[in-house]
Amino acid sequence: MTQLHGIVYLSTGFPMSTDELHAMLIRARDFNREVGVSGVLFHHAGRFFQYFEGPEDAVARVHDRILRSPMHHSIRILMDAPIEERAFSDWYMGFCEPAADEFEAVATAQWVDAMPITRTQLRRSEGLALAMSYWSRWIAERPELGEAKRTG
Repeated sequence: MTQLHGIVYLSTGFPMSTDELHAMLIRARDFNREVGVSGVLFHHAGRFFQYFEGPEDAVARVHDRILRSPMHHSIRILMDAPIEERAFSDWYMGFCEPAADEFEAVATAQWVDAMPITRTQLRRSEGLALAMSYWSRWIAERPELGEAKRTG
């Protein structure tokens, strides 16, 4: 069985229009679907927070693509570790634009324990719990986001 891996990062985006942001999402969703990566992207006032997960080699491909992207700068990795199971298996790249306080809460949460016995217990991290909680509320309120769901 292929080892699952997860990455969380925070970055600042270069100024882009709504159309440019939408086009970036379409390209990213298509690529993630192609390689088998799932996750969520939060955007607020030009800042990005993303959690993505999948087979280790596929996650590495997505990570490399992000690092080379002209859309981001000041990329800060918050977590880069093996995971036991997917947290967002239904989303190639879910997208939401939370309020400032919710974005900050997820972006500044603890993603990796300071002294972990094992980092494979990411599902217990404060950061993942906040991201999943916020995402669940967002989706319950906005069913039109279904276009980003996995279909297989």
